[in-house]
Amino acid sequence: MTALAGRAPRFIGWGLAAGEALLDGPREVAVVGDPDDPATQRLHPAALLGTAPGAVVAVGEPGGDEVPLLAGRPLVDGRPAAYVCRNFTCDAPTTDPDRLAAALRGPAGDA
Repeated sequence: MTALAGRAPRFIGWGLAAGEALLDGPREVAVVGDPDDPATQRLHPAALLGTAPGAVVAVGEPGGDEVPLLAGRPLVDGRPAAYVCRNFTCDAPTTDPDRLAAALRGPAGDA
């Protein structure tokens, strides 16, 4: 990055962002619930606003087998839930937008 900073300082930020995403590893977020449910509507923006670099977000009804990330992800006690996954392993699901935001705050370990 040092060599690039001198030649293309406007693009160093993108390089650092890519490096951070590489070190953090991809995170995937599955938000399951009825799109018209207010709880789903609170979880979805919390997932989108997370600062984990390179996070992927999928939203849909439980049993949404057409989107692999949603497959096998049920509601929690009948309520919409979010699953944060990395390397094919998911954390316990949450129904709380604040807990979801914390799980997606910056690189792993910063939450």
